[in-house]
Amino acid sequence: MATSASEAGRQPQDTGASDDFGVLLGWSHAPFTRGIQLKLQSTIGDNRDHDTIAARHYLMTKNQALILAKYLLDATGQTLPEGPREGRLRRMMRRLSGG
Repeated sequence: MATSASEAGRQPQDTGASDDFGVLLGWSHAPFTRGIQLKLQSTIGDNRDHDTIAARHYLMTKNQALILAKYLLDATGQTLPEGPREGRLRRMMRRLSGG
């Protein structure tokens, strides 16, 4: 389960404005010193002007990114795909070599 700022002992700051709302259009990520930088692009509010796109950058630790990924997988009922199976020839060679 994700931890909010208030659950972590900190209070979220009230900016006086209502919560931002928009439609997620895209995202990208880049490595960061101790984690990743996540860039989210969305529409601004319920504005129907498609030329206006907001971009927000978030810095996350690797652990935060993992928790977010697990939360999204659970929320959507999805699972990670299984890796490719080892072929017969490779399995046989591994057995013959004692590995």
